[in-house]
Amino acid sequence: PANAPAPQATACAGSGQIAVTYNEGPSDVTAKVLNGLKAAQAKANFFVNASWLYTQQYAMILQRAYNDGHLIGMTYRAPGDSSNGLTDEQIKQDVENTAKIVETLIGVAPKYVRLHYSTPEDYRLEHIIRNMGYTLVAYNLDTMDYNYKGNPGGIAKLYRDTFSKQLDTYDAKGSFISVQYDIPDTGSWQAIYDTVNVINEAGYTMVRLDGCLRDKAPYKESK
Repeated sequence: PANAPAPQATACAGSGQIAVTYNEGPSDVTAKVLNGLKAAQAKANFFVNASWLYTQQYAMILQRAYNDGHLIGMTYRAPGDSSNGLTDEQIKQDVENTAKIVETLIGVAPKYVRLHYSTPEDYRLEHIIRNMGYTLVAYNLDTMDYNYKGNPGGIAKLYRDTFSKQLDTYDAKGSFISVQYDIPDTGSWQAIYDTVNVINEAGYTMVRLDGCLRDKAPYKESK
């Protein structure tokens, strides 16, 4: 029903897993994020904003992220931030055009979509995108990394506190999809090394979303 939210993935299928996701890049810091992940031998997930991809340097960073073995999804926002006034066909066309920009660069069509934050939620948009065969991905761990620009240690601490609270409350490991932003005004790229250490120390495994959701086909069939 259009008056209820469409299902979105917010956690992994197996306990002890965490899918770290980066939103709204590629930007000038994404290359640093990729360097940090490579040094830590960690795999992550990038929900890219297609509007940056017309710039060659960002297009190349996206290709590098894909070639480094990270999972690529896309962020999506409706024109004017609302599906109001648009037909289903117009929305579908816009979503497909957005996905095509990503596909042209990496040779596979994104299937995982994170919707741009909107209040109230746009349930109609959610259902249209889901019915097109996309998987909507939310999160259950918001690092609020935009609050930690001068204090990247705060991000790792947030992960540590989340894992401790989980253990105190449930006496077991949970599973998480976390969100960070690989854009310049957050501390995300500086926090990678500490964050990966905290994740490992707590006994969690960093996974790609296809591993997290046990999805054998993390990209869409091309049209």
